[in-house]
Amino acid sequence: MVATGRRWATGWRLLALTTVAACTRPISLSKGRDAGADAAPVALAMIHYLGRFDRRDPAGPRFAWPGTGIAATFEGTSLNVTLADTGANLLVVVVDGGAATTVATSGPARTYTLASNLPARPHTVMLTKRTEASFGVLQLLGLAPEGGALIPSASPFARRIEYLGDSITCGYGDLGDGPACHFTADTEDETVAYGGLAAAALAAEPSVIAYSGKGMYRDYQSRATDSMPVLFDRALPDDPTSAWGFATPPPDVVVINLGSNDFAQGDPGPPFVQAYATFLEQLRRHYPETQVICALPPTMTDPDRVLAAGYLQGVVQRARAAGDARVSTLEIRVEGGAVFGFQPRLASDGWGCDHHPSVTTQRRMGIELAAAIPRIVGW
Repeated sequence: MVATGRRWATGWRLLALTTVAACTRPISLSKGRDAGADAAPVALAMIHYLGRFDRRDPAGPRFAWPGTGIAATFEGTSLNVTLADTGANLLVVVVDGGAATTVATSGPARTYTLASNLPARPHTVMLTKRTEASFGVLQLLGLAPEGGALIPSASPFARRIEYLGDSITCGYGDLGDGPACHFTADTEDETVAYGGLAAAALAAEPSVIAYSGKGMYRDYQSRATDSMPVLFDRALPDDPTSAWGFATPPPDVVVINLGSNDFAQGDPGPPFVQAYATFLEQLRRHYPETQVICALPPTMTDPDRVLAAGYLQGVVQRARAAGDARVSTLEIRVEGGAVFGFQPRLASDGWGCDHHPSVTTQRRMGIELAAAIPRIVGW
């Protein structure tokens, strides 16, 4: 089951399930060069698009959600990508399932070298946006091997998991060295957050619909605008005109990990419950057969955790009573019983930036979820 993920360059994520050091820092950093007007176009149709892309611009698809990526097979001794960036992002590159490297992007169209000095044979590549939408929108303008060409290939994944969440799902500060660290793009890496790790362990394609500070009903500052039900229908979260058409195959599983921001300023009460119930209906219209799993983050503590658990259990029970058998809560098995949602953070895990989960906590969450999904779904 894991072999497919390893073949398509996701196996490196599995290292983080057994050793933190393997994935906490980039191995190398690739810098770009200006793309000239004569930059050769490539057959972007030969590429597998993982996650949400806005395809309205014929020059190339745009993407912003964390964890969004591309996968391709190619022949050649090196591989270049041409990207434009409205901000400054970091992307993770994995060639032939090997060690991860990092590309830093910024500004107008530039060409970046993803791999060089490769043997002349077929290779696989996966390029994943590790930073969230607030760092900018990327546009893919070309993917060009040198000394070869892109090769048609089958889809790299047979299973799909979609994650709906906030900063924890984004990997906010997971590479930080403590709660007082200053959050920057360098400290955020979705690819070593729980969602990508669990998906890799289950040989599934992850799609991440997450944004720091957002909630189901209200955000960190108690604003009930642009909450997750609104952003969920967009290809680019900060562009209201960028509608997501839901034309790609639906996910097999959706994991909702929201609540921290809804409770940040106190008990959100019945409006939170109603927003959650209404969103489940919205979700079900798009994904009639998908298994939906409702979770709580490990950083939520009592009494908020008890209140939130009660709210979610009530929402799920009502949905199931109304005939939706494919919605459930996440319960993590621990010694002596089970815990609703992810197991609360352990003191030994340490912290990432701004009291966010460390890479150790994220790794543990990935292990917990990878064990829970097969029990719930039957994989």
